[in-house]
Amino acid sequence: MKSKKTKMILLGTVAVLIVLLIASNFIYITPNETLLYKAQQYVTYSKADWENYEENKRILANNPTDGNIQTEVAAVVSPDDIYSLDTSRVAPEVVASELEKIKKANFDRLVEAKIRPDHEDAQAALIRHTDGRLTDVIINQKINIKVGKCYDNPNTDGNYNCVSCMILLYNRDKKDWQEAPDGDNFLKPAYDFYQPSKGDIWEAKDLTMRIPFDYDLYKKFEGKE
Repeated sequence: MKSKKTKMILLGTVAVLIVLLIASNFIYITPNETLLYKAQQYVTYSKADWENYEENKRILANNPTDGNIQTEVAAVVSPDDIYSLDTSRVAPEVVASELEKIKKANFDRLVEAKIRPDHEDAQAALIRHTDGRLTDVIINQKINIKVGKCYDNPNTDGNYNCVSCMILLYNRDKKDWQEAPDGDNFLKPAYDFYQPSKGDIWEAKDLTMRIPFDYDLYKKFEGKE
């Protein structure tokens, strides 16, 4: 009886492998995907998931990378870091120093940008800025980039214009923002976005001007339980 059961399990396993082998000849898989992941898509994806998938494929196709992706070590945040923090989510001993930095930043002098990237512009710019590291996160981890308020940045470096904006990672499966994709926190919470010339595509670079923490952005994309 036990031998018969074992034989059935082996036959079942072989059958599944044969089906996957046959399917691999008919299912198109990108270099960033696996056959198992593709099969999971067909089983679990909703119409909205497929629409997001196709949109992300279009963005990635329009922003190719050379494949030379470098591994980076996440930088330790120093007290002099220009990235604003969420004072409701940091240790009490950090709040005082953060409030002091906010006071010295003179946020009241900032001018909210009238010309700014939208979510897709920011995502495409960050794909290029991260040399493609964002690609796997977008496709396989169901993450999209959302951009918040932007402020005019006089540090244009000779470009047509430059703005400083906060971003967040939005998990379209959980419909909520998340801090880092699977612990690989290579993205920063804010970036400069610039256009080399009028009407040109947006590019991204590391933040050069301190801006307020965008609480409204996080509230907008916070999951509702």
